[in-house]
Amino acid sequence: MSEPPLAPGAIDTHAHVYPDAYLDLLERGGRDPETTRIARGMGAGSGEAEIAARLALMDRAGVGVQVLAATPQSPSLADPEDAARAARWINDEYLRLQAAHPDRFLIYLALPLPHVAESLAELTRLLDGPEPAAGVVGVSLPTVLPDGTVPADPRLDPVWEDLDRRGLVVNLHPTGSGAGSPLIADHGLAWVNGAPVEDATAVLQLMAADHLRRFPRARLHVAHLGGDLPFLAQRLEDNHEDWGQFPASPRTMLRQIHYDAANFHEPSLAMTAETVGAEQILAGSDFPYFQDAKYVRAFEYVRTSRLSPTERDGVLGANARRLYGL
Repeated sequence: MSEPPLAPGAIDTHAHVYPDAYLDLLERGGRDPETTRIARGMGAGSGEAEIAARLALMDRAGVGVQVLAATPQSPSLADPEDAARAARWINDEYLRLQAAHPDRFLIYLALPLPHVAESLAELTRLLDGPEPAAGVVGVSLPTVLPDGTVPADPRLDPVWEDLDRRGLVVNLHPTGSGAGSPLIADHGLAWVNGAPVEDATAVLQLMAADHLRRFPRARLHVAHLGGDLPFLAQRLEDNHEDWGQFPASPRTMLRQIHYDAANFHEPSLAMTAETVGAEQILAGSDFPYFQDAKYVRAFEYVRTSRLSPTERDGVLGANARRLYGL
């Protein structure tokens, strides 16, 4: 049976749901409560009233669909069983929401990394049954795991092989770790500039490891306009040409990646479009961290940007539909 059509309007590719019960589960598995505190009390739960308020705000902003991701509250716990249990819980809760509102929500699955066997088992559980989970468009991975593992780590190659085989989109999202740098984290800058530093660093690690060539069907969706990647495009190319920093042209690789527009600065949006192509940009809000007028702004700044009407329509929805095969 075919799935119902999606609601008309923009596609918000960068949004989160954080049920308190899930955050409690992470803390019982050893997660520092300081890292979950930022997700509490923001109207980002999965209860009926909070979802109704979310949908009303989406309507106000002209958003038809949100793509939900658990990152940065990923089920990346030290014990494999705890991590697998947390991943099952949040994925099942997201699937419940999607089933209740199939025209309004799509899903990025959470994986219990760095545990490879458990991550592969979770993908099998949800996608290989007689009725594969509906509304799944990819997975969302943290830019760095609590134990320091990064997505480009060769130990995770079996997971990338499976994602590539399935043709799933891979969303990269920062963690608030300050990219592991005390120069960022110790000065309260983990989310101010640490987040976009994490975005760009994770991509550069994947580019240096030749992931885009090795896993071409696991297409990347990077948060926050890719951090400083568009700004550094020529510097990256020069380092490749003169010093052999990358296995292929960074400029070419950057144009193969998708970036969400959860940046909200119109000159940055225009520069990114000029650098990588407007067809690689997706609308995104970073809900629940931006709400009310600033949620509406996340889409109005695209609608009123200097991009052409066709480019604006692409960012607001057509590019996501193409990326997700909708």
